[in-house]
Formats: sequence, C-alpha cells, structure tokens
Amino acid sequence: MLTESAYLTALILYVLSASIAVVLMNIWLLRKRSLALKILISLPTLALLLTPALIQPEADTFAPALIVLAFQWLSLGKEAAEHALRPLVLFTAVSLGLGLVAALGVMFFRRGSSSEEEDTPAEV
Repeated sequence: MLTESAYLTALILYVLSASIAVVLMNIWLLRKRSLALKILISLPTLALLLTPALIQPEADTFAPALIVLAFQWLSLGKEAAEHALRPLVLFTAVSLGLGLVAALGVMFFRRGSSSEEEDTPAEV
C-alpha cells in the first residue's frame, strides 16, 4: 500500500501527465484547427483522463475513473464498474456541454470582430 505522500505524488504526476498529453495533442494533431474545435475536443478529453473514482465502492482511495472502469469491467464485469462509469459519464457530458458553449462563444466573438473590421472603412 502507498503512503499518503506517495499517493499524493502519484496523483500529481498523473494530472500533469494527462495535461501535457492534451497540450501535445493540441500541438501535433490539432495544429491547424480552430480554437473552437480545440476547446471542443480538449475539455472532454481532459474529463475522460482526470475524472476520479473510488477504486472499489467501499474503498477510500481514488484513481482515474477510466482506469478503474477498464480494470473493473474486464476483471469483474459491468456491474462492478458502474461506480466508476457514472462519474465518468457525468463529468464528460458536462465538459462536452461547456466545450460546446465555449466553442460557440469563440465562434461568435470571432465572427463579430471580423464583421466589425469589414464594416470599418479603410483609411487612406
């Protein structure tokens, strides 16, 4: 069993690793895409990677819900994994909604700024 400081260190390293992975995904895979699409993809990805879940329903330690879901589902079945599936679906759905609102906001503000530039006459 991990000590409290080792557990905290492991969680911090996992959060940093997941965040760096999403940043690298944006740099490599979404380089030429719009900011709206980057937000729409990055927020749910972060939710999938960072949502915590108890390792077992009666346990007192957390682990990433995606990992708990995979191990519980593959070893003990769907019923054993439901305690990790519920928060994972909830946080991913909320982050997808927030990403959609943010993406629409970015698109709206960009459209507004570009139409203002077109309406302004050029100075000679």
